[in-house]
Amino acid sequence: MHIEREQAGGDVLLKVAGRLDTPNAKPFETELMDVIATTDGAILVNLAGVDYVSSSGLRALLVAGKAMRNARRRLSLAALQPQIREVFDISGFTALFEIS
Repeated sequence: MHIEREQAGGDVLLKVAGRLDTPNAKPFETELMDVIATTDGAILVNLAGVDYVSSSGLRALLVAGKAMRNARRRLSLAALQPQIREVFDISGFTALFEIS
């Protein structure tokens, strides 16, 4: 998995590529939580390069989403591939996140 961070003012764009599976979920969650702790703006996670998401990957997003809601900040997801969008639809995650 590869994560690229871009800062735009107070907001952050994370471009994620690879598999968001059990071995990669914890490093992904760590990166998200670091961004949350070190910035004040919104976070947009571009998942265009992600071709697989496991329950561990969903959990990492859930933890970050909860932290952002508690901080009254916005966490958005973008560019989900069709198979990833289907996982989000089936799991109910489309109702939990702003997805563009």
